[in-house]
Amino acid sequence: MRIVDILYFLFLVTLSLDPTGFHSRLKDLLFVVLVIYGVIYCLKRRQYLAPINRITFLIFLLIPLWGMFIAYITGNLNDEGYARGQMRSMLYISIFFFVVTMRLNVILKAVWINGLIMAVVTLILFFLSQLGGIFLAAIYDYCLASDNYTMASNRNFLGYTINGLYYKAGSLIIFSFIYNLYQYKGPFKLFFTIILYLSLMVAGSRTPMLVQTMILLVYLYDKNIIGKFLTRVSALVLLGMLVMLTYLLATQENEKSNEVKYDNFESYVEDIGDKGHPIWGAGLGSEFYAKGRGVKLSYTELSYMDILRMYGLPVGLCFIFLFFAPCFWLWKYFPRSQFLKRYCLGYVLFLILSGTNPLLLGSIGLTALSLFMAIVNKTSQMEIQKEEELLLEEGMTESEEEETEPLVVDNCLLR
Repeated sequence: MRIVDILYFLFLVTLSLDPTGFHSRLKDLLFVVLVIYGVIYCLKRRQYLAPINRITFLIFLLIPLWGMFIAYITGNLNDEGYARGQMRSMLYISIFFFVVTMRLNVILKAVWINGLIMAVVTLILFFLSQLGGIFLAAIYDYCLASDNYTMASNRNFLGYTINGLYYKAGSLIIFSFIYNLYQYKGPFKLFFTIILYLSLMVAGSRTPMLVQTMILLVYLYDKNIIGKFLTRVSALVLLGMLVMLTYLLATQENEKSNEVKYDNFESYVEDIGDKGHPIWGAGLGSEFYAKGRGVKLSYTELSYMDILRMYGLPVGLCFIFLFFAPCFWLWKYFPRSQFLKRYCLGYVLFLILSGTNPLLLGSIGLTALSLFMAIVNKTSQMEIQKEEELLLEEGMTESEEEETEPLVVDNCLLR
């Protein structure tokens, strides 16, 4: 492992445990160093970039400028701080230039270990908070002061009250959970699985609980642990229970989170259709009246609706599609790897989770996107090399075969 790969791991840890830079600006410093190294490396080696990655990178840098322009000419630039903040966040997609210089197995292990660290810290703080007294007061005060993680107190789940504790970047644990289930074969597999599962369970939010349960069900089905027949029957029964639970939680009355989201969603529809501009949007930094909060806001936890409101339907839908584009592109280049397919499923679940929390348009969401852009690049490189080898075998080219790194797929090395 190279020293710069260790720096990327440190970047992930600081991004996860200190996403707002409350303690230091180490995250920003590491980001700048890694991007500079990655750009120089790519230019020197003439690193191949998949077409979808080039398009995604350019659009993510240009769309905020378009949003600022619309807000300025329409006189809707009410929150310049948020507009500048989102433009800075979009720059985090540049970390992609460094990630493509790493070996795929190193990338995946760095994300896995980072998730384990987050899970352990989350569980320690959660259990300390349950002791009450001075521990609860200290942790709660720190939450309010640092804004690095949120304590969800008095959340009602079908009659049960749960206090939850989670980091803003906690959704990244999804990728560690999948890697641990499908790739890690060490003696602590069960122990790590329990830690990762519980860290999402104690988040105090419905979505992470449902997501990690769905991942576990898929894993049990894939590995045929209790036999095909029993696995399928159990999966169908549990899936039905999961769908029912999702419906009950989503329609639960007197649940403040549901009421706020529904009211805000209604406000978005009214603002886009009646008061706003559905074609070109209201602009980045514009405000709208959110019924759920009862005040004017420039954004809420409904990130996808924010995109459509600010950028309009045509540009907004294109913007949203680019977040999901790696999934469609990977399907074209997928090697026969169950792990990579499930990793891609985890990314879709991450996007769903981020879409109901203000994570998608920040450094956390852009870092996750850059990770999958890099996976796209490496799988497409593998496909190009296969085509070149085929041409060499047929005697259709005299170019020398360029050595590329092997890909780790289900514990096998594929070139």
